Amino acid sequence: MSERELDRIRRRFSNAYRARDYAESARLAAEGLALAEARGDLATQTRMRVWLGESHWQRKESAEAIAALRPAAAAQPPADPTDVFSAISTLLNIALIEQPLAEIRALLAQGDAQLEASGRQHARHMLDLSRGELAARRGDWPAARAHFQDAYAHQRGDDEGPRFTLGSYLIKLAEASFMLGDRESLLDWSKALNEIPKEVEGDRLRAEQARLLCYRAGIAVPPGARGGAAATARRLLCWLEEIEGHRADYARDALHALLLQGDWLSVETWLDYPGIGDVPLMRGDLHLARARKELGLPMRDLDWPGSPPAADLAAHHPARPAKAPDDLAAARTQYEQQRDWARQEDARLETDHHQRRLDARLQQVETASGGSHQAASAERVEP
Repeated sequence: MSERELDRIRRRFSNAYRARDYAESARLAAEGLALAEARGDLATQTRMRVWLGESHWQRKESAEAIAALRPAAAAQPPADPTDVFSAISTLLNIALIEQPLAEIRALLAQGDAQLEASGRQHARHMLDLSRGELAARRGDWPAARAHFQDAYAHQRGDDEGPRFTLGSYLIKLAEASFMLGDRESLLDWSKALNEIPKEVEGDRLRAEQARLLCYRAGIAVPPGARGGAAATARRLLCWLEEIEGHRADYARDALHALLLQGDWLSVETWLDYPGIGDVPLMRGDLHLARARKELGLPMRDLDWPGSPPAADLAAHHPARPAKAPDDLAAARTQYEQQRDWARQEDARLETDHHQRRLDARLQQVETASGGSHQAASAERVEP
């Protein structure tokens, strides 16, 4: 095996990965791994396993990703410690979505130990981000924001080794601000995201996502806005159709923004798109939003805990109250169909966050149902 062959693979892998052609990047990493194994080059084997695992993960091929990454995460010198840590970091990303809490905590401990053993504590910001993500998935947003703030602070002092882009830290701070109802901080982080150089395509997506969070929070003109909430949401969703990888967070915020605009047709269309419509509570949210509109109730974002925009508090005349009971019943059915998912996620992460969130949605249905009965009574007594 010549070094020239490996250099060719490295260049082509980098180009394919940046272009989000993960099938090609996986093929190239597998080719490089075979060459490294033939020569007994452990360091190159480890790096190629990391690249192979990351490519499979971006294609949502978890089993293949884990199979490639586990040997890399346990590799000893002469393997590069940065490659070993990258393997642990990607395994953490997988575990946060799919594995039990004990496995996530074990990987966090493994990451801590690896950084200490290699004298690379300056890279701890990547683990800070994972700890924040774990807290967020368990519904502990104050803790999540604290970890994300640590990650942002620590990455500023790290100019070595692998790292996430600056936009990766800023969007997490924006999301935590949204979930805590902190409109001022959300606006600040969105402004920062808008102003930074966009290192990769993902950073441009994150800037759009931050604008959508602003729209969801009632900020009329987010930093860098082009065309309003509905236009931003549709633009992002069309963009997502063209790329592989994990898209649920982007899609979630776009779909919620469209619900606030009353664009039911667009939401229905993208809910049927694989990888974009995989937002567990969204079908129920669609029916509930329709019912609120039909009853003349103000449109509300179901995840935003802060005060609603003043315009949302204005009274509306019921549009089609007779249709509301059907949509409320459909919302109730859609939410109840997610009960098993909520229980499984809570069991996996040892929390009750998902069931509490689901119950809050169902309570919204019951509250709106009271309005539906009042509207129906009003219709009956009109001359």
